[in-house]
Amino acid sequence: MKRLCWLSLSLSLLALAGCLDGSAPFSKAPPLERLVPERDYLRDGHGRYLFFHGVNVAGSTKLPYTIGQDGVPSYVGRPFPLEEAEARFSQIRSLGFDAIRLLLIWEAIEPTGRGVYDEAYLDYIREIVQAAGRHGIMVLLDMHQDMFSRHLVARYNNKPKYGKPGEIGYMLQALVPDPDTSEYNDTVQGDGAPRWAVQACLPEKDMNSPRWGIPRILSGLDQPAVDNLIALFDKLSGGGGGPVPDWIGAFVTGLPGKFPAHETCDVLPFTNWGLAMTLSLDVARAFGCFFAGDALFPDLTIEGQSVRDYLQDAYAASWARVAEKVADLPNVLGYDIMNEPSGNFIVLAALGGLMQAGAASGAHDVLVSLLGPETGELVFRAVLDLRLLPPDTSEETLREFGVYGMDVLTALTMNFGFSDKYLRPFYERVGRAILEKDPDATIFIENALGVEMLLSGLGGANGGLAGMWEQPMTRPAGIERLAFAPHWYADIYPFFGFNMSPRQFAPEEVRYRDYRSPLEGARSLADYALGKVPVVFGEFGTYFNFNGGAEASEAQGYAVSAHILDNYFEAFEGMFQSRIMWCYTPDNDPARGDGWNHEDFSILDWHVSGGLRGVPRAEAAWSRPHARALAGKPVSTHYFSPLHYFDPEKGRVNPVGEFEVRYASQESRAPSEIVVPPGVYPDGFYVWVSDGECAYDPKSATLFHWPSRDEPGIEHWLRIRAPLPGEPARGWKYFFQGARSLEAR
Repeated sequence: MKRLCWLSLSLSLLALAGCLDGSAPFSKAPPLERLVPERDYLRDGHGRYLFFHGVNVAGSTKLPYTIGQDGVPSYVGRPFPLEEAEARFSQIRSLGFDAIRLLLIWEAIEPTGRGVYDEAYLDYIREIVQAAGRHGIMVLLDMHQDMFSRHLVARYNNKPKYGKPGEIGYMLQALVPDPDTSEYNDTVQGDGAPRWAVQACLPEKDMNSPRWGIPRILSGLDQPAVDNLIALFDKLSGGGGGPVPDWIGAFVTGLPGKFPAHETCDVLPFTNWGLAMTLSLDVARAFGCFFAGDALFPDLTIEGQSVRDYLQDAYAASWARVAEKVADLPNVLGYDIMNEPSGNFIVLAALGGLMQAGAASGAHDVLVSLLGPETGELVFRAVLDLRLLPPDTSEETLREFGVYGMDVLTALTMNFGFSDKYLRPFYERVGRAILEKDPDATIFIENALGVEMLLSGLGGANGGLAGMWEQPMTRPAGIERLAFAPHWYADIYPFFGFNMSPRQFAPEEVRYRDYRSPLEGARSLADYALGKVPVVFGEFGTYFNFNGGAEASEAQGYAVSAHILDNYFEAFEGMFQSRIMWCYTPDNDPARGDGWNHEDFSILDWHVSGGLRGVPRAEAAWSRPHARALAGKPVSTHYFSPLHYFDPEKGRVNPVGEFEVRYASQESRAPSEIVVPPGVYPDGFYVWVSDGECAYDPKSATLFHWPSRDEPGIEHWLRIRAPLPGEPARGWKYFFQGARSLEAR
């Protein structure tokens, strides 16, 4: 008969194991330290295999915390004020996360001019990283951008008076101010680069114009153009001379009047901001200048440098200042050089082709041949009136659109081979700057979001018919410690229009989806072309405002969001994959989401509990036990959350809440560490183990395991379960509940 003994939890069991080199035994858990990439694994100095369950902090960092009366932004306070840091990191750790991806913004570092740094922000970042370390949290520093800069912006009306989302009239009303107030009430914008960098890329722009942000397609609309639009609408709707729709009046009344195109940018207020980026010539020009300005705009120089070198040198120097601030901190996981760099130059290539052929005449002939003389002529006039293309290729017009002197051949070819030809040298330049300040740094890189990625997806990962187009990025030279940080999102963007409502989903529509295959495709570049480097998914996640908005989703228990996230994590666990979820935003709001373009991904809502704003939502999906460090090579792991689907078995109680990890022969005397969030097993948990000893530290919510066998070929395993109703626990070795432990002997 087994003897049960209550043990005080002093972690004295840690003295059972000594180091492989014969040094003193561990009397406490090993401290945080820099990771060491080894082939496709991340390891620590003790030889353990490391895995990270993390969260991005925070979505609202894309916007300044304050903007002074002089217009200078400050990001000190993003992701949260320093006085909240201890409480925030305590919450993050208690929810089961052992890593964060900390968003940095180029504009935050260098807001007013090249080489002019915000020292207060750099000091703030150091203190945030230090605070995370005090809670056992590793930090991946990420220089974030989307759509290049927040200074590329489209203003829009989010409360049209007529029609429904998706209808043409409803969307066109979104382009103009409310006719009763003559004001816009919302924006779609980017984030990342400072204003001076945007001006360097788009030198013809008057960014001080009061019209900045008014959709450029309205800049050419005078009364004849409006009359043509009405005629076009009548033609496309079947004609007949019927009454003009009500939305036409609201649209016409709100028009700003004709103005020069250079007084605004051409971003459109698509709900899917990625589509706005794809269709914007100005966004494409900004990225083109940044990555290939020496070839694309050879005559555009600043202070004796090509626009590319001017910008990339500044960007690298900003990263060097960050690295200098944190180089001595052991909990720096690495440096993610640029979030989602854009390699999408479709609109730029189209313009290059039209310039080569003669834009206006070529567009006219194509439209007439497709639509017939009458309709084709109307559509052609609309394209010109909306200023979607230059009306001609004269020097004056091309200068007005900012593309005079553009190298057409470069524009036509940038979409293919971009990652290896342009992105890899950029990573090498910035990587060198970081390594000069932090020689032990691990550099994280991402693939470009561009045409090659889209075509690869048509034929499966790195294969199929689309494989003929691939020119993948190879490993950047001179970076010894390299990791790949892909992103992948599912089931969030079904729409292409302006000002659209959140997506509608039924829980059963997403509950049984399997994301593993596309996730494996997303990480495949690490093996396919980078030389088998470690992978940490830097972003994935889902909206929390499905089915009518955040409050409606809350009333449904966030069921759709929870099932989508559980699908992600079950796939990641099947892959034994490190991952960092998007995102943790303490200032989430039911109307504005995470504060940037109405995205609402935050795992925290807007409620207040215990004096802290932000109550976890869909927690059952993402607050999960996981193996943080293993003393041997990983074999398999799983966790059956309350959302897991069980195919019923006769006579068997579903093992809800079961966690298991298996790993191969012992390679380190340092203990394996399993993070066990306290909220997952509020009534305590049993532990079954293959061999060796265990102990649990409730302060760090970590279960330690020291295997007793280390011969080649052995497989260690550890299983955790909560007490299950209707099924007595048998064969367990430990039971832990808070600071108390029970051992069966």
